[in-house]
Amino acid sequence: MKRAIVPVAIAAALSFSHQASALEWDGFLTAGFSVHDQDGATYQDAITEDIRFENDSKFGLQVTADVSENMQVVSQILAAGSDENFDLDVEWAYLDWILNDTVSIRGGKVKEPVFLISDYIEVGYAYPWIRPPQEVYRNNPVNTINGFEGLIQMDVGGMGLTIQPYFGSNTEGVPGTGDAVQFDASNFYGAAIQLASRSFTFQVSFLQTDVQTINVSGNSALDSFAAEGDAQLISAGISTDVNNFVGYAEFVTRDISEAAMEGLFPDQDAWYATVGYRMGNFLPHITVASSEADPVTGGNPGVSQDSLTLGIRYEINDSAAFKFEVQSVEPDRASGSSGLFTINTLPADFADGDSATFISAAVDVIF
Repeated sequence: MKRAIVPVAIAAALSFSHQASALEWDGFLTAGFSVHDQDGATYQDAITEDIRFENDSKFGLQVTADVSENMQVVSQILAAGSDENFDLDVEWAYLDWILNDTVSIRGGKVKEPVFLISDYIEVGYAYPWIRPPQEVYRNNPVNTINGFEGLIQMDVGGMGLTIQPYFGSNTEGVPGTGDAVQFDASNFYGAAIQLASRSFTFQVSFLQTDVQTINVSGNSALDSFAAEGDAQLISAGISTDVNNFVGYAEFVTRDISEAAMEGLFPDQDAWYATVGYRMGNFLPHITVASSEADPVTGGNPGVSQDSLTLGIRYEINDSAAFKFEVQSVEPDRASGSSGLFTINTLPADFADGDSATFISAAVDVIF
């Protein structure tokens, strides 16, 4: 990867240069497919036994417009694959006010830095996997908030220390309702603290939010989704890239306060570890991941599953990479969970201890 998976490198590739012209465009694209071997089952709402490109294909543009020497507007427009071909969304849209060399403030639609790669998760070229380990990354259904974010950067002992506090609100659809029921996340606040050197990055983060579901369809049959409570999420992660060895590891724990809300979003713990070794233009890697849910009786069983992924990344050139992965996923059927498979879509004879095999391939490009 020529060390491109280190966040510093992708920041350079998709830079928000303060010395740039009044308008700057940067882009990225992923074209990929996934398939598994379980007839009739759907994984992550999109992957089936048929070869399909919707889950992993996307196209994005980042636009940076200078307002003044210390102020700019940043927007990211994302077209992601869906069952209707592509959904277009404004992923980011914020004003970046640079107060000095240490502090800046962002206001608008910002992305909260919950995980190691949250800031550039859409840019597939920036990391080794085709998709980040979903056992961990699917635990935060709110990817962006409408609010404010601070960015404090300083040098500590030759390493970079970054502190990112944020607060705001957002509304998202409740999974399984087709957005007919939405949850309103208010009083949403959190922070991430990151310490980075040339060879490693370490980050811890937390968030807290009040949550209330809203039946926007008017369908009384969906009133059973009515719930409110508060949620907390804590995560820690580390990545390293030294002497051709590449490594990632993250842990996340999610806690929901009220039983009614736990019925929709149960408490969960999840982790993964990735190890790879760069050999010229090739980066073979292996990822072990696990998720364990603590659902309430009669509620959503949550995501309890283990997975093992073998992958390889090949650097086509300085701006493009080809990836191929084989993955084994074992849902914890003994706990009633279907893992990340849509509930009730696994074959009737799929028992505890059985696993599904996935094959995925993708090409990632930055420009």
